[in-house]
Amino acid sequence: MFGGDPSITTAVEIMNDTGSNIQTVLLIDLAALQYNPLTYLGDLGAYPIETANGIAYWQQIMIEMQIIKLDGTSITGWFEEVAAIFPGTGAQYRLSGDAMRNHLYFATAPGNATLFVAVKKNGLMSQLPIV
Repeated sequence: MFGGDPSITTAVEIMNDTGSNIQTVLLIDLAALQYNPLTYLGDLGAYPIETANGIAYWQQIMIEMQIIKLDGTSITGWFEEVAAIFPGTGAQYRLSGDAMRNHLYFATAPGNATLFVAVKKNGLMSQLPIV
């Protein structure tokens, strides 16, 4: 849709971060996707990102993503997400944006450190422990 080849994809782990409203994309992800900033049609320009160290201006792009299980089967269809390109190196984590939370239900239970995730609300309720 944005000028990419639909046969070029990459699977990555993303941390669900309720404090984040934008998806983080790493430079290694873009290399795997053969990203070319000169030809990519989903470029949204630099945008101020509020970080723990203050305001930083990160490049933003529109990406297409799909949530899958560990075995590679899809949980959701493909959807669009605004992503910020993390410019740094060192310890890097992909933090979730808003769109992921619009496709799944998340819950925790009192005294339980497990994060429960399901596609449907009743699927989530069936996972929660009885307290």
